[in-house]
Amino acid sequence: MSTLYISDLDGTLLDKNAKLSEKSAEIIRNLIKRGLLFTVATARSLSSIKILDKLELKLPCVQLNGVLIYDFSKGKYIDCNSIELTVARKVIEILRRHDRTSFVYKVDDEYGIHVEFEKLWNEPERNFFEARRNSDYKSFNKIDNIEINENDKVIYFTMVDSYARLLPIHEEIAETDGVRSILYSDNYSDLYYLEIFSSAASKADGMLRVKEMVGADKAVAFGDNYNDLDMLKNADIAVAVSDAREKVKKAADIVIGRSYEDGVAEFLLNERF
Repeated sequence: MSTLYISDLDGTLLDKNAKLSEKSAEIIRNLIKRGLLFTVATARSLSSIKILDKLELKLPCVQLNGVLIYDFSKGKYIDCNSIELTVARKVIEILRRHDRTSFVYKVDDEYGIHVEFEKLWNEPERNFFEARRNSDYKSFNKIDNIEINENDKVIYFTMVDSYARLLPIHEEIAETDGVRSILYSDNYSDLYYLEIFSSAASKADGMLRVKEMVGADKAVAFGDNYNDLDMLKNADIAVAVSDAREKVKKAADIVIGRSYEDGVAEFLLNERF
């Protein structure tokens, strides 16, 4: 019986500085070489998961909360869940009603990601932009007025702000057919992320797709935050780090060590696979 092990990144596999420790990297890399079926499911895109290069991942990974699946062995994206254009335009209308704009992710036919934005609203958004602006995998374009054109392929909206500022937007998006939104706290500040994407996408669906692709009999998922809940609920075994949100720990079958103390790697080291 084979098992797929799939982990969230921020707050789960990464430490408080969004880094993968040398200890975790060495443990997991060596286990992969011995046959461990391991990959990640994250809200990040390829441009910001290069920190995992030292793991030498072989399996497809789930990105942007399930919107994209990237196959490391083939060096390309193999799945994409885009938002219907009429629905994407409705999301823009909702944001404008709340006097807010976001980072808008669009892809081309080669799955190149192009991010448009009108304004950086706060320090975390500036940090988000600065950390990604020179990526080989993603371009950023500041424009005066974001529009959704007929040839656009929109896949994602993301923003960082206070809970009070984002909650009304989240609630209105929740009533909009064709998209889903996740509101969860940022691991590195006291603000929150609001992420909007196709209702056909989720970490859970991405995990199940990868599980099928690799022929695994069961899936063990690791998480810490609200955007991990659907994946944990659909895993055969749900694992939360001990510094996870309380709701996430309650949804887990197993609670392990802290994220910043190599909890995931230590757990894997004691697994039989």
